[in-house]
Amino acid sequence: TYQVSKSAADYVRRHRKPAFLHLSVVRLLGHAGADLESTYLDEDEIAKNESDDPLVHSASLLIRHGVLAAEEIIEIYEKIGAQCERVAAEVTVRPRLKTAKEVMASIVPPMQAVEDNETIERGKRRKIFGREHNNLTEPQPMSKLINWALTDIMLERDNVVLFGQDVGKKGGVYGVTKRLQKRFGAGRVMDTLLDEQSILGLAIGMSQNGYLPIPEIQFLAYLHNAEDQLRGEAATLSFFSNGQFHNPMVVRIPGLGYQKGFGGHFHNDNSVAVLRDIPGLILVCPSNGRDAALLMRECVRLAAVERRVVVFLEPIALYSVRDLESQNDLGWASRYPESGHLLNFGEVTVFGDGTEVAIISYGNGFYLSSQAAADLKIHRNLDVRIIDLHWLSPLPLKSLLDAIKGIKKILIVDECRSSGNIAEGLLMSLHGFTEACISTLTAEDSFIATGPAHAATLPSKSAIIGSVMELLER
Repeated sequence: TYQVSKSAADYVRRHRKPAFLHLSVVRLLGHAGADLESTYLDEDEIAKNESDDPLVHSASLLIRHGVLAAEEIIEIYEKIGAQCERVAAEVTVRPRLKTAKEVMASIVPPMQAVEDNETIERGKRRKIFGREHNNLTEPQPMSKLINWALTDIMLERDNVVLFGQDVGKKGGVYGVTKRLQKRFGAGRVMDTLLDEQSILGLAIGMSQNGYLPIPEIQFLAYLHNAEDQLRGEAATLSFFSNGQFHNPMVVRIPGLGYQKGFGGHFHNDNSVAVLRDIPGLILVCPSNGRDAALLMRECVRLAAVERRVVVFLEPIALYSVRDLESQNDLGWASRYPESGHLLNFGEVTVFGDGTEVAIISYGNGFYLSSQAAADLKIHRNLDVRIIDLHWLSPLPLKSLLDAIKGIKKILIVDECRSSGNIAEGLLMSLHGFTEACISTLTAEDSFIATGPAHAATLPSKSAIIGSVMELLER
């Protein structure tokens, strides 16, 4: 097998063409206790397979080449067998997990003792940013501020690597990673295969080898091809190893809806149920550029220091948005926050101090709710308190309860589908903690359309206003 494999490798290197290896192998013993070989193989076949045991062949080679005598090999074999029996005997008498607390203790890995953040030299930072350094104090859209946040993070932490489909030379589909490869080189900002399983698999491997990966899945709709890499591998490593091993990372995923006339459900997806269903995984979604930068810094800290697996969900439709109510009002552009500032894990943001109605939302829903609140103030003289969740899993219940104190009625605006959405979790979490009347406005249980109907199944500004007015009439 080795000789044929070597020959195949030489062929591939010489001709720049693929080679196909067809190996005939056997599986010794069954897969599990319920998988008995004798149910599908006769005794002669089982005996033949066992005679081809690689251990027997290896022993034969060692004897033939004078490396070890038969007695020495048997001694090693029996010594290892005795060791296995001894360890097995120790393991069988160890205390078993009994309580939910004991079972869940290793879902979240143990925190790293020391923060390893480095300071950035001013001259080096100015050189890396180049001409853009002069624009750091000017209002910018979300895509630009995420780019600057990633730049500072890579300056601060030498072990941070970015990779994904088209993130390097092209700078991403929407330009979010533009110039990062020029700033830090192809060894730290890498283009990958168009294969989401490979991207997340690479992130897992690099993380276990001391890197802090920030992989990008090009669209949320593409995550479903590889979501088990997070569920079955990355987010469960600490749990299954009792906290001994971990693979922290920050997975960037552009997603959600409201893109005008682009892509349909292949490039627009508002399903995050699978991410909220993974114990220990953190899911965060910004709604504006300033918060995106602050949250990205906190997510990297969570990965670097608290060893967490974090998914950073970026609302594509808000990447380039600058205005809120009217053209050129710059109501949604924001300045890049000063270095060192974070938006803490589990912290919500509150806008307005109204006591009658509060709107709880995130991402595009928060943007539309802000437009609706401005309209309600002008035409109904109604002060609406708006709460930006940021943290979609686990839900930021403590700070959320503080944010809704004194509120009589609550509208939850959720751009995810009416089944398996954020609103369901919020309703359950708030139950018994508030006497406020709560209503929800969600997307339809539908895939997202393209063309003129791109937002037809999603919450709208007018629908939010209508829901608030209906809530007030109850």
